[in-house]
Amino acid sequence: RLDILVNNAGIYQRIPIDETNEDDWDRMMEVNAKGPFLGVKAAAKAMTASGGGSIINLSSTAGLRASVAVHYGASKGALRLMTKSIANRYAKDGIRCNSVHPGPIDTAMGHAAVPDDQLDERLYNRIPLGRFGKPEEIANAILFRAADEASFMTGSERVVDGGATSR
Repeated sequence: RLDILVNNAGIYQRIPIDETNEDDWDRMMEVNAKGPFLGVKAAAKAMTASGGGSIINLSSTAGLRASVAVHYGASKGALRLMTKSIANRYAKDGIRCNSVHPGPIDTAMGHAAVPDDQLDERLYNRIPLGRFGKPEEIANAILFRAADEASFMTGSERVVDGGATSR
């Protein structure tokens, strides 16, 4: 039986729209939006057959507000709205679907999003907690959404960004 699906695969390219070509756009959408779409289609069948489950989609704060990398923000915004649609479609089948929106996390991808020469301006001065998040902090947000303690949550968004979007 399948109880939990975490759509966590993602790619990032820090390039502005005027330097983004169609191949860049298509690849970003393929991995960040189409991948979770296909995962949900497969998982929802198994979850429906077994009486329910929990789907957690890893989006980004770039899916909530403007981003230098337009194609990345668009892919994560698509995943955000897909989460809400999935939540509505499968609630009657006992399947919950929620999203987690990390800010800069201390990973290779997080450091690509916030280059070292911009740490003071973009990270330390804009994030009230003044640091990169830890992967474990994102894992804890995911774990809660997967657990029975979150049984009345579906279609919800959890931002884990050190307070950056509160500004």
